[in-house]
Amino acid sequence: MIEGKLSRRYARAVFELAAGREEAVGTELDGFLEVYEDPDLRKVLGNPAFDQDRRKEIVVELSGRLGLSDLTTNFLSLLVTRDRLDGLPSIARRYHSLLDDSAGRVNATVVVPQTLGEDQRISLAAVVGEMTGKTALLTEEVDAGIIGGIIVEVGGKVYDGSVRTQLSSLRKNIERTY
Repeated sequence: MIEGKLSRRYARAVFELAAGREEAVGTELDGFLEVYEDPDLRKVLGNPAFDQDRRKEIVVELSGRLGLSDLTTNFLSLLVTRDRLDGLPSIARRYHSLLDDSAGRVNATVVVPQTLGEDQRISLAAVVGEMTGKTALLTEEVDAGIIGGIIVEVGGKVYDGSVRTQLSSLRKNIERTY
């Protein structure tokens, strides 16, 4: 798997080449990733022991069946040529991060003790959007273990307002005093 600098470089390159069609290319990458999840396909396309030209033919044929653009097809072929196709999930994540950033969106994970109502989701998205200056895309996770309150993770920062954390903090303070 390629992570870090290499996946960032590939993502940035395809993002810049997609100028004006960024959303469409992101959708195409996601579509190919769905097909690429098949373990047998991954074995063939990711194995350098198989003929490289044949692997590229398979990628081009799959791209044609999926209706992918020439840009996406050529990009996937390049990954096969450089034996980097196994890094596609990481590249796609980086690509979507660039896409969200350029569109003024931010992903936020919200952990709550029970499912939020629609009004609560809208209100929370507005608060997170105000904090970040971007449109918030919420992903909700339910964890009854937090007892009450909320935990919000945005851009690598965690805002923990859960009752569980407050109780833990209170316990530590009490233990320190005695």
